[in-house]
Amino acid sequence: MSCTPPVRGVEPATFHRAGPTGPKKFPTVTAGIVCTLVVGCAIYGGLRANLNGENFRIGESLYNGQGFANAMGKGTGPTAWAAPVYPTIFLGLLWVGEGDRDIVMTSVAVLQVCVLVGTCILVLALAWQTTRHVGAWVAAAVFCGGLAYHFFYWFRLAHDCWLMLLAFDLLIAGACWLDPLGSRQRAAGWGAFGGFLSMINPSIGLAWAAVSLLLAWRRGLWSGFGVALLAIFLALTPWTVRNLLVFGRLIPVKSNLAYELYQTHLLQQEGGLYVAPTHKLHPSAAGGRERKAYTDLGEAAYIDNRRTQFLDYLAANPIDFLDRLAHRFLGTTVWYVPFNRADEESSPWSFWLRRLTFPLPFLALVFLLFTSFREPLSLPHWTVIVVYLSYLLPFIAVSYYERYTVPLVVVKALLVVWAADRLGGTLRTQATLR
Repeated sequence: MSCTPPVRGVEPATFHRAGPTGPKKFPTVTAGIVCTLVVGCAIYGGLRANLNGENFRIGESLYNGQGFANAMGKGTGPTAWAAPVYPTIFLGLLWVGEGDRDIVMTSVAVLQVCVLVGTCILVLALAWQTTRHVGAWVAAAVFCGGLAYHFFYWFRLAHDCWLMLLAFDLLIAGACWLDPLGSRQRAAGWGAFGGFLSMINPSIGLAWAAVSLLLAWRRGLWSGFGVALLAIFLALTPWTVRNLLVFGRLIPVKSNLAYELYQTHLLQQEGGLYVAPTHKLHPSAAGGRERKAYTDLGEAAYIDNRRTQFLDYLAANPIDFLDRLAHRFLGTTVWYVPFNRADEESSPWSFWLRRLTFPLPFLALVFLLFTSFREPLSLPHWTVIVVYLSYLLPFIAVSYYERYTVPLVVVKALLVVWAADRLGGTLRTQATLR
């Protein structure tokens, strides 16, 4: 797709499986090697699940028959602080394991490894179908580099990143291969799927909406888009009604938006990025001021209070807000800032390597957009670009730290591979002309 609208109902050629020297075969051996490395790294890193966060506490509350509650600890009451899918997965694992935390921890680690293996296959499959000038080993190397970049999150401590990565994998694969708006039945299923993604993380729901809009605009399937919107509305209705009954207000997915704004702009002393010292002030930290306020007021009143404080700050300090917004934009795209500043002192070579490589996906995206005037981008290109931009937008606007971009490994890897492929084609063409 070029920067001019395509002909409605006509999809330009999306994939090509022929390189400059002839047909290409799917890189089965490369996929096997990378998948083996993933399993080996998980074993080496002693991968385990994080059972100290809000999601597990809510899952434990559900398992104990106390409902969707106790996000900040026992006795802290009903909650909508977290999206419902991951706590429900914890509920299922606790039920299967009869409350054994070790079984839950092992199960989450296995699920994360399985998702990484599936993501490897997806990256290689899309690279196989959409590149001409780089081999499978380039895609494999870039993907492995992305995993190594966040080795701690992928191979030592499993948060919700694996679930969000799975959501991205399914979103990208569905958009590229399933023609989800092509019929009313598929559009309804796609909308229900969008509701599921939203209940994993609202930012992924926004990415689903942006990709759906792209598909509708690209092929003129606006009726399918309407059906999908109706389906996602219906999918989110039960959870929204539950929140309305419990809290007396409209909460489509999560309740903590106002707190995130308050945290980033009032608790965070400088800059716009969420860092370790601020994390210690979170309501989940026992004995802290925020925890006491949350417990005393209850979640709804606590959120209202923090919203008021943020709005007062915004009215009094609009320039500071814009300055922090600029910091978050740079921190999500081109300037690496670690969650724990001590990392810079403990391992300076690793820190500077991360800082040098961090901008590559964003620069690759800019390069792809720039060259699209000369060589149109296909549906997979635009899908991945839209996912990258729409997912990061809420974090730039509200609150960001490095863990939020960990699930984008599939997106970032593909952007870098595609930019390398185009650059390789350009250099090959120039060499031929000489």
